[in-house]
Order: sequence, then structure tokens, then C-alpha cells
Amino acid sequence: MLKNGAVSLIKCIGYQARFESSGSSSQIRRPRAPFVTSIDRETRKTVTFDKNMPSYIKKKAWERDGQDKEKWFKRKHAHHHVLEKAGREKAADRYENIERKRRRERQEYTREREEVRDYKVGLKNMRSNTQIDYIFGTNSVLASLKGDKRYKFGKLFIHNPKDTHKANEIIALAREKDVNIIESTKQDLNILTNNAVHNGIVIETRPMEIPNIKSMGSSVSENSFNVKVITNLIGQSETENKVIDTYGKRYPLGLYLDEISDPHNVGAIVRSAYFLGVNFVVFSEKNCAPLSPVVSKASSGAIEFINLYKADKPLTFFDDSIDNGWTFVSTIAPTDARNKSKQINTEFISELLQKSPVILVIGSEGAGIRTNLINKSEYLVAVNNGRDMNECVDSLNVSVATALLVSKILS
Repeated sequence: MLKNGAVSLIKCIGYQARFESSGSSSQIRRPRAPFVTSIDRETRKTVTFDKNMPSYIKKKAWERDGQDKEKWFKRKHAHHHVLEKAGREKAADRYENIERKRRRERQEYTREREEVRDYKVGLKNMRSNTQIDYIFGTNSVLASLKGDKRYKFGKLFIHNPKDTHKANEIIALAREKDVNIIESTKQDLNILTNNAVHNGIVIETRPMEIPNIKSMGSSVSENSFNVKVITNLIGQSETENKVIDTYGKRYPLGLYLDEISDPHNVGAIVRSAYFLGVNFVVFSEKNCAPLSPVVSKASSGAIEFINLYKADKPLTFFDDSIDNGWTFVSTIAPTDARNKSKQINTEFISELLQKSPVILVIGSEGAGIRTNLINKSEYLVAVNNGRDMNECVDSLNVSVATALLVSKILS
């Protein structure tokens, strides 16, 4: 392909050849340039390329005055800066005041957060103190104030208490016992109770201490029984008499809980026992749930009113109590085939209560009663099932089974 310049040259040669072939030299036209050359109208001369280029540059003001640019601007606008100085100082003061206010707000916010954090840490440390219990729930708190098992109370924490008879009675009893009442937030009560259902009421108290007994006593009637309470570390004991109310219809009925570790089950058993008329409950000191605020809540405060004891030597407790005329009946699963000759029904236990005091032994949720205690027991009893059992549901919850047995025995 031809370049653009070659194409233009060919066109010009073609034009020239065409004009020369016309036959008249006067009529020959020269080719014109593809652009129009500018002409100065005054001088009637062709404007050259150099004339089209800008050859004159306007001088700056400070150059005309022969001064430095910075000095010229200072002299020119110095009065503007003077007039604006007051406004700038006022704006600077305003911004400084705003920044000072924000700094104070940040410091206050940080201080409040640190106080809240320290307060929460303090609450958690209070909850972890083994020398203090935080009883929660309306019935549990009311029972702790009305019972006689707790000799020392600290503070009563309340949050938005409802105007009910029980809530008003709690506040009245707290004032009567000189308990400091503190209005707290729900979050504070959640920390103290480990997010339990507290009903907006928590009381600070010393843990419940129950007597450690050696055995049940031999002096038993339809209206009383006695126990041998261990008084010191070497195992010396003294006898304490307990007056009960069986309305002269039967001898005392007690429960022995063997290594029941779930506090909710322990609380439910104590609640059912108190409601149905059981006269006392003995706990195995080893592997049995302590009488914590969770147990108090699950029992709905029943642990404050029923007679409670603990035994650190179960075999000795069984032997000595049996020697003093007490009969032990252990509960087993309906599918347990051990000691068939010892198994009885609940009607037999009801008849037995007309002749002697009875202790119903309740086993742990998984393993049940220990074999050595079953062997010490004179009788065995079970809650019979009402249908063919599936292996997934082959037994009852220990608290439910206990309530059914006690209800049948005392009915």
C-alpha cells in the first residue's frame, strides 16, 4: 500500500498533466495547498509559524512589584489575617472545648466499664465462696427465712419484686431479721445464681449444716424418735430426741439416699418426702449431692422444714440402727432378679409401719443401691411396670419412683 504522501503526490501530478493537456498556457491552474495561509490584514503579509506561537507572557503581580511571592502575599493580605484571628481563636477554643468534653466522656465511660467489670468479678467471687450460699426463688428464700436451720443471713437482693403476699412477707421477715435489702439488676442476680430461675429474689446466707449421725436411736414411738448424733472427730455421740406428727397412726418413716449425685433429684425427693409425710431423710455423705441452693430450689424450700441427717459410715449406720429396732427396705428395679425371697409389696410396708419404724433406701440414678447395703436390708421393694417395657424406657426417674412408693406406703 502507498503512503499518504505518495498518494498526494500522485494526485498533484495527475492534476498538472490534466491542465497541460488543455492546450492553453493561460488557463493552466497551479495546485493549491490543502490549507489556507493566514494573512495579517494590516501589513498584508503572511503570518509565519513563529508569529502564531505565544511569545508574550503576562507577568505576575509580585513580579511587577519586584517582590518575593511570600512577602508580597503577606503585605497584600496581612489585614485579612488580623481580622480573622479572633474568629480562628474562637473556633479553636470551641474545638478544644468539644475535644475536652469528649475526653471527659471517654474517661467516664472507661471508669464506669472498669467499675462494672470489677463489680461483676466481685459477684463471681462471691458466688464461688464455699462459705456462702445464695438461695434463690420465692419459695426457697421464704422458707430459709421462716425455718430455723440457718443462723446467719447477709443481704437480700431483689429486682422488680412483684406485689404478692409471699414477696411482701419475704421483705417483712428480712427487715425483722435486720437483713440488708439491696435493689439489684437482673444481670447481677443471674451472676449470683449462675443464670438460674431466681424470680428476682436472692438471699445471702451461710450453708446449711446438718447433723452427722451414728445411728437411729432405740427409743421410738408413734410420736417421736431419737438419733445418735456424732459430736466430735473421734466419733463420740449423744442422743437427740425428735418429736414428730404421725397422728398416732404409725411409726416413723425415713429415707436413706445412697449416692444420689443429681441436685435436682435430691431436691425433688426431699420435696415429695415432706409433702407426703416422711419424717426424716438421711444422706450418704460420700458421692451425694450437697444441700446447695439448687437443691433448695428443687425442693421448693422443703429442706428448711424436714429433719435432715448425714451418715459417713453407711454399714455401721445400718447395723446399729437395725440393732435398735429399725427395719431397712431397699428399692430395686422391677427387672432385678436378686434376692427374690426378700421382695415385698407396698401393702406389706404399710402393715410393717404399724409395728416398727422403717427406713426406705433409695439408690443412685445409674447403679442403684450398693450391693452391700442391699444385703444389709431386710426387705426389697420395686415399682411394678404397667406394660411390656422397651429397653429405652426401662425405669422411672429416681424422684418419681420415690414419690410413688412413699405415696403407696402412706396411703
